[in-house]
Amino acid sequence: MKGSMTRHITVGFMGLVAAAFSLAAPSARAAAHDPETAATDTIRGVVFDSLLHQPITDASVQADAGAISTLTDREGRFELISPTPIKRVTVFHDFLDRSGLGSLVAVVDAKTSHSMLVLSTPSLATIWARVCPAGKTIDKGRNGIVFGVARTSDGKTRVAGATVRVSWDFDAPSASGIMSRISDAKTDSIGTYYACGTPPHSNVYAFANSATLRSGSINIPGDSLPLRRADLVLGEVGKTSALRGIVLDARKTPLKGATIDIDGSPITGRTDNTGRFILTNVPTGSRAVIVRALGYTPTMWPVDVLDRNPEELEIDVVEQALPGVKVTGRQTLSPLHMDIDQRRREGFGTIKDSTEIIRHTSIRAIFQGIPSLVITGKDESAFGLFTPTQSMSGNPVGGCPANVYIDGFQSDLTVLITLPKQQIAVIEVYIRQEFAPAKYLTLQNNCGVVLVWTKLQLKK
Repeated sequence: MKGSMTRHITVGFMGLVAAAFSLAAPSARAAAHDPETAATDTIRGVVFDSLLHQPITDASVQADAGAISTLTDREGRFELISPTPIKRVTVFHDFLDRSGLGSLVAVVDAKTSHSMLVLSTPSLATIWARVCPAGKTIDKGRNGIVFGVARTSDGKTRVAGATVRVSWDFDAPSASGIMSRISDAKTDSIGTYYACGTPPHSNVYAFANSATLRSGSINIPGDSLPLRRADLVLGEVGKTSALRGIVLDARKTPLKGATIDIDGSPITGRTDNTGRFILTNVPTGSRAVIVRALGYTPTMWPVDVLDRNPEELEIDVVEQALPGVKVTGRQTLSPLHMDIDQRRREGFGTIKDSTEIIRHTSIRAIFQGIPSLVITGKDESAFGLFTPTQSMSGNPVGGCPANVYIDGFQSDLTVLITLPKQQIAVIEVYIRQEFAPAKYLTLQNNCGVVLVWTKLQLKK
């Protein structure tokens, strides 16, 4: 909510906020009030959240750029007493920041009620009608809006015409039919996008690309609010930068030996004796930094990798509150292992582990027999994996090459074929992209997804 983003939100939503102001009709005393001649000025009112339908408590209410300020009580009420006429009332609260509204502002004039001034956020229906595509209805459980601004890796230039995809694992496909788990949007002339129809309480992933620019996939935590903001940085394909930071525990003590990974990239590193790390050749754009350390909960930290990153990134990690899930002896399941087990239980893909993989004679043979997966070519060192392309009606209309990911970052069959079979721990095959985990839903095509996990990756 800083810098130009805050200014944009003010421009983008201020009309909605102003329209949602409910100004009580002035009483006789208020109507007679002349703010230009009064020795003192008193304004009483209430601050209300129309998104969650409740008063906003502990909001900071300021008169005339902070000359006089107060806090709202538990019913959202406030009173401002100023020695000079009040011309403007502004409300700040972390809830307003979190929702992207920024602040609420009311201009005080002779017609403004001084006995009951109601400052209210716009309702979801009002915002939806303003920013969402015509004809798109508000569905229960999918009444959220993810929005933000897309910029290039210089941190300033806004990107118009980029495609933004927001995806989630909520409402996974079922036997009764496939529910879309995707909300796509385009950035407008000033780089702003609105992805409507997302589940507010669920974690979602957002990423964007254009003809020459691309971001990584970032996670946006679930929230009770239907509005969530996610600004995205799009870097040029092939352009890299350096990233440095420090990892601290709950006592703000530097953590030595923590592993640092960039999600969707082979870049990795470790913290030194001072808890610091430097990663070079990191693809520019919005990325997710993953921190792992023995005895600490793995942490995913969103970061914008810019052309220049002058500030040191500070990442806080917490000790694991509970021991890992025991398998045999002292072995524990990693978060990735648990995610794969969860997907196995859901049953939307074909998953083979090392006990099955080791029985096959080649990489090509691992994929034989998977329903609807077409393997072309008979040469074990050069073959293709194709999945059905779905038409708008959901019927298969042909084949297209599967999207291949190795250890979480996008790869291809050339790399997979050269991978020693003994190093592969798990493969996951999703014939339809809608069945795949949300973070692997690509913008480039609608082909199926093949996930390959090495034994080294699953040990992290």
